[in-house]
Amino acid sequence: MKGDVLLQNVQVLGFVPATAGRNVKEDKKKIRQAVETKLGKNITNVRNRCAGKPLSINVTFFLQKDSAHAKKDLDGLSNVLLDVLAKEMSAGKEAGLDIISDDSIYRFVFEKKIVDSQESEGLAFTIYEWSQS
Repeated sequence: MKGDVLLQNVQVLGFVPATAGRNVKEDKKKIRQAVETKLGKNITNVRNRCAGKPLSINVTFFLQKDSAHAKKDLDGLSNVLLDVLAKEMSAGKEAGLDIISDDSIYRFVFEKKIVDSQESEGLAFTIYEWSQS
């Protein structure tokens, strides 16, 4: 069951979510920048609100119809976002947002939505406190 909303409806549009290759690093930076821009000075507050709590993350990937992108698997697509939300985006090389930790995730909901244009491709996500009651 979803509890309190801790980070609501962050959208990053206008790019094809990468699953591997050299675009992954750039996609991570785009997502990180979008979250930092949305949160501004409140990022510390979000980190504190998420710290030590069981979390549920809902993610929607927007992929262009009739493209190879629409055939990407959700597991591969989700890894980029989860890396950005973690403490480090890649093994000790670049800082992530430090909003989640692996042991804090109790529920993931991933979804694909097919869109008509490349400009509409991207992702949106919300983080909730997970309540098991």
